[in-house]
Amino acid sequence: MEKTSNLVEKASHSIEKTTETMASLVLSVMDKLAGKESDMKLSFDDLTVEVGMMKAKLNGSIVLNIVYSKDAEEANNSK
Repeated sequence: MEKTSNLVEKASHSIEKTTETMASLVLSVMDKLAGKESDMKLSFDDLTVEVGMMKAKLNGSIVLNIVYSKDAEEANNSK
C-alpha cells in the first residue's frame, strides 16, 4: 500500500511540474502576442497526458482574449 501511495505522490508532483511548465510557456506566448484585443487559440485533439500509471486523453480548445488594462483604459478614454 505504501508503494502505491508513493507512486501516486510522485505522479501528482510530476503533473504539478508539467502544469507549471505549460503555464509558463503559455504566459510567454501571451506576452509576445499581446496587443489590443489579441486572440490566441490553443487546440488539441487526442492529446494524451501520461504521468506514471495515470493516462488521460483530452480534446478541445481554449480561446484566450488578451487585453491589457492599459489598452482597455486607452480605448475607453478615446470614446
